[in-house]
Amino acid sequence: MKTVFTSCVLSLAILTACRYAEPPVHSRKLEVPERRSTEAEIRLHIVGEWTVADDSNGCWYPKIIIAEDGTLTGVSTNGTRDLIGKWEMSHTLLRVTPTPASVKAARASGFFMNDWDYYPVVYADDHELVMAPGISMAGRWRYKR
Repeated sequence: MKTVFTSCVLSLAILTACRYAEPPVHSRKLEVPERRSTEAEIRLHIVGEWTVADDSNGCWYPKIIIAEDGTLTGVSTNGTRDLIGKWEMSHTLLRVTPTPASVKAARASGFFMNDWDYYPVVYADDHELVMAPGISMAGRWRYKR
């Protein structure tokens, strides 16, 4: 009788422990896969004026202009336009080469600036542009038209 009682208590303890080992089904959060664009889709939509979206994790400027002639311009909140440099696509990466003057000025002030940088383009369509702030940096820059 003592063995049966001990077995029942032990079984109940194991069942209770197993119940709490996994979260309840209703609390599991399903992750929605991030939308991705092909190289062709990005090339089709990347050119234009883009304004930073509310859910962006930062940005270069509140507005950027990715021109068909290969120039990349930043527009400050006061409307001042700054030529960031030249851009080109390399697969799904936006390769940005800053102007020689900005590289020289940055280095003269003690700030190291690369001769060019890659910015992965995650998604682009008629109304939205999503980029990563760099190859090894987390977050998303989100722009809208």
